[in-house]
Amino acid sequence: MKKAATTTTKLPGVVYSHLETQRVIGEQFIAEHGLCYIVSGSLKVDDGSKATVFGEEELVFYRKNFLAKFTKQPGEKGHFRSVTVIFDTNSLQEYNKQYLVNLEEPLVDKSPVLQLKSNLLLKNYFKTLLPYFDTSLPTELISLKRQEGLMLLLQIKPQLKNVLFDFGQPGKIDLEVYMQEHFHFNISMDRFAYLTGRSLSSFKRDFQKVFNTTPNRWLQQRRLEEAHYLIREKKKRPSDVYHEVGFETFSHFSYSFKQFYGINPSTVHN
Repeated sequence: MKKAATTTTKLPGVVYSHLETQRVIGEQFIAEHGLCYIVSGSLKVDDGSKATVFGEEELVFYRKNFLAKFTKQPGEKGHFRSVTVIFDTNSLQEYNKQYLVNLEEPLVDKSPVLQLKSNLLLKNYFKTLLPYFDTSLPTELISLKRQEGLMLLLQIKPQLKNVLFDFGQPGKIDLEVYMQEHFHFNISMDRFAYLTGRSLSSFKRDFQKVFNTTPNRWLQQRRLEEAHYLIREKKKRPSDVYHEVGFETFSHFSYSFKQFYGINPSTVHN
């Protein structure tokens, strides 16, 4: 695949992304909450259970401590551009101390990525951020702009208070259900343990009880089985499948596939 022409410019807590020619896969672990405005192009988000495409001038909210695959796709004019404001834990705690936020009714939607209703104030707010990436600005001013974005967000979606100002860690959840839904995310065992509400030792111990094998062995077999299904039943090309199921390189995927099935992935549907 030809390397994409990509520009990523960062200010403290604000990120501008510009992609000219090809799509790219973004981070899989959402470490902090964020609010994204898609200036042009489209953004596809796969959270393990469903894939959603967000288009030009749409507002997207990311929830921390979730997994998702992000695909950025240039539009008809040949560009993908977005601005994302990140709401990290420290800044949210400082905001909470200053304004003593009163929580709302719990947010019913548990999706890791939410589309927000079109809002003129927020759209104009993001447009005011674009010139900031072309000049040098004091950190205090950028912090105030992030706080402005947070206030606007809470104005149009008050239920997000329960999400943004929940500073607890993920609780213990059903291990089998979670792993079956998220096996294709290529993250560390520490991450899987954290996201399922366990220490690493508890995660490995519970995993052995549930699956009767180690996490590494189960993940490799499950990914290979999924790849075999996609190639044989969905007629997908091996080169399009390996990353989708969680392998980092095509060579590692091909070697592992042949070791497991005794044939090369390219010969499955012949």
